[in-house]
Amino acid sequence: MPLQGREKSRGPIDFAISGYIPVNMEDTPCLCTSLRQAAFAATEIYDRALEPSGLKITMFRVVRRIANAERPSISELAKIVELDRSSLGRNLRVLEKDGLIRFEDNDQDERSKIVALTPAGKAALAKALPLWAKAQKKMSAVFGAEKDAVTGLLTRVHQADAAGV
Repeated sequence: MPLQGREKSRGPIDFAISGYIPVNMEDTPCLCTSLRQAAFAATEIYDRALEPSGLKITMFRVVRRIANAERPSISELAKIVELDRSSLGRNLRVLEKDGLIRFEDNDQDERSKIVALTPAGKAALAKALPLWAKAQKKMSAVFGAEKDAVTGLLTRVHQADAAGV
C-alpha cells in the first residue's frame, strides 16, 4: 500500500517507532543508508559548531575522553572510545601532529604508552566544550519530544552490533 498524505513526510525514525512495514519494497527506506545519512549530517552540524576550537567532532570525542580518563594507556583509551587500536592510532597520530596530545612512558607497563593532553590540547578542549554544548542543544531541539526514543533506538542498534546480531 503506497504512503498517503502525512505518511509521505515521515522519516525513517518515524517508521521504526511506529512499526510500519511497507508492502512494496520501493516504499522501504534502507535503514543503513538512512542512518549513515543522518550520521553524516549530524557530523557536519557538530564540525561546523566546533570549528572555532580547531577540533572536529571525531577528535573532540577522543580529546574529551582522554581528559576524563586517569592517564589512559592506548589500549584503555581504545576501550573507552570503542575504537579498535588501529583506528584510534590514526586519530592519535593526527592529535599528536597537531600538538594536542603527547605519549608518555607508562610506569606500570613499559610496553605501553600513556596518552596525555598537552596544554594546547587542554585549551582546545576548553574552547570546544561550550561549542559542543550549544550544538548538542540544537540537535536535541531537532529531535524534540522524540529525543529519548531516538537515543533508545540508536542504543539498541549499538547493542545489537555488540551482541553480534
